[in-house]
Amino acid sequence: MAEIFPGYSEFGRVLADYITREAAARGAVLSDNEGDTVDLAFDEARTSALEVQILGAQLDRAAERLSSWFQDRGRGQCEILIEASHGRLCCAFVGGAYVLAVLSEPAAGDDEARATEAERVLAGFRELRRDIEALLDT
Repeated sequence: MAEIFPGYSEFGRVLADYITREAAARGAVLSDNEGDTVDLAFDEARTSALEVQILGAQLDRAAERLSSWFQDRGRGQCEILIEASHGRLCCAFVGGAYVLAVLSEPAAGDDEARATEAERVLAGFRELRRDIEALLDT
């Protein structure tokens, strides 16, 4: 496995731990409500700091709006999973002012395998989200 850039703070260390556990993950970022990076972690062999920073900056408004839409309808928090031919993206609006995003390798296999993998990825992302929210609360 290539070296994982562990970020600059405890947020980066939590993100790096996630990338180490989740082999498909290329990078993860926590961004503020202006789209600026709070901290990030990434696999230096599979992505760059810039790609991960841009990921967080581009998702801030969409994640906030979608999260608000679900909460306004009494459905609670949501996670967004986008699958594309070149990768998967998980993101969520956290702590009322931040976006957590993870860029991963694309899913493989038939529809059933991809659905199973999506559920597994979302479960891991929810755990990461809880860890980040716990740090935001301290």
